[in-house]
Amino acid sequence: MKQTILYLPVVHAGYEEFLTRHADSDEILLLGRGFAEVFPKLGKDIRALDPERAARHARVIVPGTEVRVLEPAGLAAGAVRADLVVLPDEEIMHLLAAREDFPDGAELRFESTFLRWDREWSRAGKPAGFDERISRSALDRRFMAGALREAGRSSDWWRQVGAVAARDGEVLRVAHNHHHPTEYAPYIDGDPRNEFSRGVRTDLSTAIHAEASLVAGAAGQGMSLAGADLYVSTFPCPACARLVVEAGFRACYFAGPYAMLDGEEILRAGGVELVWVDMARDPSGPPTSGAASS
Repeated sequence: MKQTILYLPVVHAGYEEFLTRHADSDEILLLGRGFAEVFPKLGKDIRALDPERAARHARVIVPGTEVRVLEPAGLAAGAVRADLVVLPDEEIMHLLAAREDFPDGAELRFESTFLRWDREWSRAGKPAGFDERISRSALDRRFMAGALREAGRSSDWWRQVGAVAARDGEVLRVAHNHHHPTEYAPYIDGDPRNEFSRGVRTDLSTAIHAEASLVAGAAGQGMSLAGADLYVSTFPCPACARLVVEAGFRACYFAGPYAMLDGEEILRAGGVELVWVDMARDPSGPPTSGAASS
């Protein structure tokens, strides 16, 4: 038996795709209003649909699939009983699965809910330069694959970025871009960046970039990143480039272009080697076709 559980505050293309992908579920459960008391941040989601209304929308998207609202009492009463439980890979769902009244024994599969593309203008960047080095080593591709997987954990609608810090073949820390005070911040009151063009008032944002989160997290743990290598799914922006230099990274390995202002020049001036990782080849097998991942 397969059940899918999610918080469905609004209906957009990302949720529609997620629901359609799991239309083969025996049952789809939507978090009810009672969970706002369990997870207070849900009560701040002023644009959220009433769960019963959200369930009606979901039934239109996946006709023939059982859709109902799950309340905390139902969770305690054994409403979750499947062998396989699919949940969006977001903070609330991880907290839900960690509750004592969440049943043990089921296989849990966390998947991303959000859209997987950037705005057209954010794709238009010129490829960043690299210091005459293109890496196809299995180790570099493995670390870059880790950065790409970490990017998939981001709830950001327009851009998902992952970062990995490594030294001597060992991962030191990973991070992805996310929002504060919660990952839902830009979807509750709107994204303050919507009214500005690229590079204009970048301080007006609820987001912390993957590189900044990685550097800050390492600092909080007293971990030195001096001499380490940075693997990023998207080339650093200027603000993050400055952090990369100040943290003392030896090299920046990237798989995706991002031409904005002077990020590349900052890294070069800071003595950070720039290496493009060719992800068109499978690190665990023979070469594959396709362009480098971005």
